[in-house]
Amino acid sequence: MSALTTLGEEVRFLPEEPSPRPRAWRRGRVAGWTAVVGFGGLAAWIAIAGAVRAIGESRRAECVAHLGRIGRAIQDYHVAHGHLPAPAISGRDGTPLLSWRVAILPQLGDRSLYDRFRLDEPWDSPHNRALLAEMPPEFACPSGPGQRSGRTGYQVVVGPETTPTSVNTPFEPGRGADLREITDGTSNTVLVVEGDSPVPWTKPDDLQWSPDGPLPRVESPHGGGSHAMFADGSIRFVNVTIQPETLRAVLTINGGELTGG
Repeated sequence: MSALTTLGEEVRFLPEEPSPRPRAWRRGRVAGWTAVVGFGGLAAWIAIAGAVRAIGESRRAECVAHLGRIGRAIQDYHVAHGHLPAPAISGRDGTPLLSWRVAILPQLGDRSLYDRFRLDEPWDSPHNRALLAEMPPEFACPSGPGQRSGRTGYQVVVGPETTPTSVNTPFEPGRGADLREITDGTSNTVLVVEGDSPVPWTKPDDLQWSPDGPLPRVESPHGGGSHAMFADGSIRFVNVTIQPETLRAVLTINGGELTGG
């Protein structure tokens, strides 16, 4: 409404000064054409704004669909292995080599691509790096850099290693939680969020969090916040204005907080 009002105020009709009739008639024609052009420009602006809004809504809907497929793949991984995927496929010495996104490829229906990775080599080895260009469409946010870039904004939040008294996220170095460990409730716990700093999709590079450190930023290419996939499979938009204590509550699995749903 404010945008329309502002544009409307730009269409001004100057009062006519007393003058001979022919001049007044000419001014009247000019004013009339100004009105036609002004309202025509306003209508065009409204049409463009509506189209841009529709595109934005379509991209958000596509992003939600991508997160939904990622969520189902993670749940299928849990069924197959008894726990969520670890943030990284690690080497024998514990060095992170490849992202959890590679680990869920069989559940995404890309078993053949998964089999082509050398799981004992890092993501940027000559062999594995060549597979960056084959990023599945599910990892490409429609408002992000695109599938061909090989970069994704879909990330998990990795917390520190669990201790008997610690509060943690569903993911920690070398380990993904069993859903039964999520005592805060699966509808109150985030598994995957979209960030505004895309990373190579095969790289074990995710958002980091520790109880005494800063919270991850809630921003995405869509503006105003980020889509988040929760442990119950639901997808919600987390507003950038979310209170820090609420964000901390939905990022952790066992803090005992009540988030209201």
